[in-house]
Amino acid sequence: MNLRAEHGVYLAVWLVVIAFLVIFFYMGPFGWNIGIFVLLAVLKLADLSGFFQGTPSEPKRSCSECGARNPADRTACHYCDEPLTAAP
Repeated sequence: MNLRAEHGVYLAVWLVVIAFLVIFFYMGPFGWNIGIFVLLAVLKLADLSGFFQGTPSEPKRSCSECGARNPADRTACHYCDEPLTAAP
């Protein structure tokens, strides 16, 4: 799982969805259908956001000048344009 900062928002959305699913459960068959639709919509949203993609993280190194994290193959910092040293 590739966790990023916006996944905290998804956690909050899941908590709200679970609360609604409990309410829909007590509504009977009509609520069950709505609950299934809501659950599938949230799963699709999570899939579109890339939450389920297990992409490996690329190696990075810090800029000695500003501290920004840069991909290991860059020769200059993407933030301050200072040349990156050879040590990661």
